[in-house]
Amino acid sequence: QVGNVINNKNASRQEFERLLDGAKVYMQTHNVPCDLQKRVQRWYDYVWSRGRLNGCDINSLGLLPDKLKTELAIHVNLETLKKVTIFQECQPEFLHDLVLKMKAYIFTPGDLICRRGEVAREMFIIADGVVEIISESGTVLKQMGAGDFFGEIGILNLDGGINRRTADVRSVGYSELFVLSRDDVLGALKDHPDAEVRYLVLFSSHVSRYVPF
Repeated sequence: QVGNVINNKNASRQEFERLLDGAKVYMQTHNVPCDLQKRVQRWYDYVWSRGRLNGCDINSLGLLPDKLKTELAIHVNLETLKKVTIFQECQPEFLHDLVLKMKAYIFTPGDLICRRGEVAREMFIIADGVVEIISESGTVLKQMGAGDFFGEIGILNLDGGINRRTADVRSVGYSELFVLSRDDVLGALKDHPDAEVRYLVLFSSHVSRYVPF
């Protein structure tokens, strides 16, 4: 029994180190400021010393307190969101809220991200990798990479109407995408009514020249 306890403790420590290493790589990859990196590492050390990581099944950032998760999300993802045409020049507070609503998904080679004809309820922002837009005949219309976005037809109609995808979108290799839903945008606009006028101006300008898929 003592041996099992030791083995379990060693396994827990290895899992903790794996989670911490994952967090370090994540922060270094995204050029997170050293001060914020140290705060995150200190927090992991603290919860380990308090025994709060033993037996927990979490991802490398999942146990961070909300304030640190918020700071990390804003630092890493805000500039990506600012590249989206319909969000450019929007109020910082509005964009901060949207950043916290973005969800990350990883797609494997050949995965269909969107299917032609399905109801569009969200848009996608490419964080890493390459996707291709495919016509009804199977022709590759274009490829898109990190920093590009697509599927904004899913959030352009905010009055409850239904839009449908006009093309398939397929992951070429492994790709990581951020997803922002129509409900996410509506929720942020509700919390920031002053941002709504500016957003609708950008929205109207984008619709006038939008080629949907």
